[in-house]
Amino acid sequence: VSTQSTGIDKRTIKAQPHATVAHFFRRILLLNMSYPGFESNKRTQDELYESNGEPKKQKIEPTVSRVVHVRNLPPDCTEQELVALACPFGRVVNVLLLKGKNQAFIQMSDQISATSLVQYYNSVQAAIKSKPVYLQFSNRDEISAPASNQTGQTQAQNNILLVTVQNVLYPVNIDVLHQIFSKYGSILKIVIFSKSGFQALIQFSDVVSAVNAKMSLDGQNIYSGCCTLRIQFSNLPNLNVKYNNDKSRDFTNSSLPSSSGSLPTTFNPNNNLFNSCILTEANGQMISPYSLTAAGMPGVPGSTGTATTPVIIVNNLNPEKPDLDALFNLFGVYGDVVRIKILYNKKDTALIQFANSTQAEIATTHLNGCPLEGKHVQVNLSKHTSVALPRTGTEQEHSNMTKDYMNSPHHRYKVAGSKNYQHICPPSSVLHISNIPLTASEEHVRALFSQYGTVVAFKFFTKDRKMALIQMSSVGEAVESLIRLHNYRMSVDGEGDTNIKVSFSSKSVQS
Repeated sequence: VSTQSTGIDKRTIKAQPHATVAHFFRRILLLNMSYPGFESNKRTQDELYESNGEPKKQKIEPTVSRVVHVRNLPPDCTEQELVALACPFGRVVNVLLLKGKNQAFIQMSDQISATSLVQYYNSVQAAIKSKPVYLQFSNRDEISAPASNQTGQTQAQNNILLVTVQNVLYPVNIDVLHQIFSKYGSILKIVIFSKSGFQALIQFSDVVSAVNAKMSLDGQNIYSGCCTLRIQFSNLPNLNVKYNNDKSRDFTNSSLPSSSGSLPTTFNPNNNLFNSCILTEANGQMISPYSLTAAGMPGVPGSTGTATTPVIIVNNLNPEKPDLDALFNLFGVYGDVVRIKILYNKKDTALIQFANSTQAEIATTHLNGCPLEGKHVQVNLSKHTSVALPRTGTEQEHSNMTKDYMNSPHHRYKVAGSKNYQHICPPSSVLHISNIPLTASEEHVRALFSQYGTVVAFKFFTKDRKMALIQMSSVGEAVESLIRLHNYRMSVDGEGDTNIKVSFSSKSVQS
């Protein structure tokens, strides 16, 4: 198009090049709009340019994909947290975490699941570790980059996992492993052996289930502070199980015989009994006693692993005398209490935060309906995920209605692998007392507990007079005795001077 046909003088262009060029091309556009065939692709000047003359950026509609791109991740984000974010919307097939870029890709099993995930978090702000994260469809439809092992070589995904359990302090057996891993898919076979400590091979029915289990469980503890799972893919094509016994199990064939001289049902970390394993890997290669909340707590009543909050709400307390330390002693029987808050405008209600959600669930199960100071408390899981301290300068700050127990020396489960987990039971009229001064007699202990009810029976342990069982006439009296005397400093004639420990017991007192 010549300048003559546009009506623009060449000298004008030379004199004002920047101001005129955009106008020049707009004139060309307007002229072209009158040419035949232009109507089919016509765009108005307003559609193509901003008010300042700058070309508009054209919006590109995202293509729906099974892979979702996540950005603005916290630096310490884990694959498990990404799986937890996405799994409510469908099966998570794979996760690729780009830690250096604070980004990740999540591959769902189908586009419907991915669409539900993206649409939901477009309307609700997603967050990981309290940091907002943003989700959108990726331009890829599959995550092709496999996870890397420690040698830097890629590791092929397989439906068989090699599981190594480190720092074994509590019993681990086939049943425990099956309960944990079966949450992620159907398990066909399990073989346990001890080539490098306690190890197991777990065969899933499909690769996807094995990938999900590895992503969710690798690095997790079966028990608090111990029994750590280290998981990698095996290169075995199949497990050949000949016997159904303590060291191998074929869940698809219950008719297999058990071998003679069957091994003990659990692995003893101090006694290496699993040397005669029937399979070896080709390349040689819960502040509660079950911190994997998805697995629950075998052997500990009250845990199903379904709780998602460490906070419980307690109703029907005595509003005339709210006692934070009494609540700490009672609820501390079932977990480590971190913080307690009596509601300022509703003094018969308290929020209690535990160290984790499993402990909160156990306390809820055992203490709902428990007698306390003439009432029966109602205990439920709260919608809150933490209990906040009062703001500085407010009236609540000086009301003594909130107390932080984070650094309390009286937590029962602060030691990893504490044996206290083995003795958890519902409230009962029988109490277990420990750390009794050696100078204390039966009469001394009876007199102490008689302040809070009628002592029905009492017995020192035969082999350890620092421990005893005492039975009160009712559960309510036992509860009152526990909240008043747990950590009570007891001395006899100025001697002994120790803090006694009180807990509920499932045993009976034999007079």
